[in-house]
Amino acid sequence: MNDLARSPPPGASQLLNRQHISSRDKWAGTGVTLEQGRRYFFRASGTWRDAWIHCDANGYNRTFLNLAKRFLRCSTGDACWFMLIGAIGESTDSFFVIGDGARWSEGWIAPASGKLSAFANDINGFYWNNSRSIILEVWQ
Repeated sequence: MNDLARSPPPGASQLLNRQHISSRDKWAGTGVTLEQGRRYFFRASGTWRDAWIHCDANGYNRTFLNLAKRFLRCSTGDACWFMLIGAIGESTDSFFVIGDGARWSEGWIAPASGKLSAFANDINGFYWNNSRSIILEVWQ
């Protein structure tokens, strides 16, 4: 067990699930059912690969890909290539950026109830050249 699993993020007390999220899965189930109004904490570790580009759950930006960025599954806010994205019930209307989880230092409050899914932010139809997985921890 690594240091991540030994201590909760500040403000969290209970590990709900720790799971590999494959970069090839369009929808990776997390085994966590969110409750509207509850606060959740995330922590992601490891690296995955988009073709030849290695990165962590915070993803990457490349100038030569700027024109195609609008085709990413999640193109809102600061979402970038291969950033870890969450969704409630596989709804595209519920996408939110998880990244490595650090952006939610005070926790993320679920706007609705439902099953939490996650994925590497890529273009539909281009998951075939992805490899590896990251580990996502969901805490309460």
